[in-house]
Amino acid sequence: MNKLDQSKTPYVDALKKYIDEENIPFDVPGHHQRNIKTNFSEIFSSKIYKGDVNAPRGLDNVAHPTGVLKEAEELMADATHAKYAKFLVNGSTIGIQVMIMSAVKSNEKIILPRNCHKSVISALILSGAVPVFVMPNIDKSSEIVNQVSFENWKKAIDENPDAKAIFVINPTYFGATCELKKVVDYAHSKNMLVLCDEAHGTHFYFGKNLPITAMDAGADLSTLSFHKTGGSLTQSSVLLIGTDKIPLYKINKVYLFFTSTSPNTLLIASMDAARSYLYLNGEKKINKAIRIANYARKEIAKIDGFIPLNPKRFRDNGAYNYDRTKVAVELDNLTINGFELYKILHDEYHIQLELAETYVFLLIISFASKKSDIDELLEALKDISSRFYDKNLVIKDHKFSKSFPELEVRPRVAFHAPLRKVPLDEAINKISKDMIMIYPPGIPVIIPGEKFTENIIESIKNYQKNNITIISDYDDGDVSIIDEVEWEKEDIPNYEDE
Repeated sequence: MNKLDQSKTPYVDALKKYIDEENIPFDVPGHHQRNIKTNFSEIFSSKIYKGDVNAPRGLDNVAHPTGVLKEAEELMADATHAKYAKFLVNGSTIGIQVMIMSAVKSNEKIILPRNCHKSVISALILSGAVPVFVMPNIDKSSEIVNQVSFENWKKAIDENPDAKAIFVINPTYFGATCELKKVVDYAHSKNMLVLCDEAHGTHFYFGKNLPITAMDAGADLSTLSFHKTGGSLTQSSVLLIGTDKIPLYKINKVYLFFTSTSPNTLLIASMDAARSYLYLNGEKKINKAIRIANYARKEIAKIDGFIPLNPKRFRDNGAYNYDRTKVAVELDNLTINGFELYKILHDEYHIQLELAETYVFLLIISFASKKSDIDELLEALKDISSRFYDKNLVIKDHKFSKSFPELEVRPRVAFHAPLRKVPLDEAINKISKDMIMIYPPGIPVIIPGEKFTENIIESIKNYQKNNITIISDYDDGDVSIIDEVEWEKEDIPNYEDE
């Protein structure tokens, strides 16, 4: 039960007080809170500079908070039922890296769903940990990757009793959740830590009729992208600490390894304010978002060419529960794919989707969404349906894979191994040094240490053909692999013994 006054916003109040004092600045940042005349200030006015200060007197210090920042973090922990909370101004990427680096060391195992974010792979490289991947269930028609079943979690845990931790996504990008409490309890019974990526689940902590949160399920660590569904500014996130199984000093040590020594006051203040707003208004506002999402699903279903995915569809395809604020829509009998739809909606109708894939697109409905926004989308989809719907269209066989590449060496070993740049077709059966992903959502197609297969190469080619944003080492179509000839000349055991 919450004990603190959640109407308080100590960091916001301190920032406002500092601005009102109109101090004469001789510190960084160099704009000195003044009326800088640039085309940036023409958009946002000079007010944004007033609040952009660098932890002056009264605004505390991220390395050792003792004042208003400490109080704001305590309020965040109280609101989310966590023991401790740490504000992140580097996005959830840093939170995920802190969690993994705090939980596992070099050569220790961590069990992961294959649809984890790129930041997880970066953390594996930094930590030297050994990934044990588990395949989530896949919706064959839409090709959405859902969740790992409890049975598969249990199997992976039982087969890897020496694993130090598991890493759970709650929810996935598209809103699917697993039997989180059951998974947490089983992992803990085997002395494994539970880390949660809740980048898309901030609102779970402030509304009802939503899936269970990581903290309420008893997870050890979780990271929230507060900006994604919590209303704060982009790149503002929170690390939640739910247990004492990892010493707090160790988490803080890793946190300071990654965090900026010049934290953005605007980001921190926006989280402080958003937390209070959601705590006081979240239930009402999130219920409104759910009603708007339900309305969207109901009306989109009436338009030829579009099939909204309802909660039953998610449960039938491997999800235990589903975030009803997400609206995922499958394309049906359209002569365009999701990538083309994404561009048409933006370029012709000025409508911005969260993401699109070959057979599906996603809408994020938040407490700031309006019914009128949905109505404009409906009109656009009706027009697109009239242009591109073909009831006689035969959809080709889906080309998704229910497997993932074989891991030959640890990601950190591959990262440090000698490199050879080759055309994509020549990478077949070679060990990747590349981390190749499509963005959004930033889920890797292949990671360092895995072997290129024919399916992986064909998948990458398909993304290239559709002009999808692909993040990799090179932008010319080539990829990086381990140069095995040079590698054999080196002292490989030194890599393995790191």
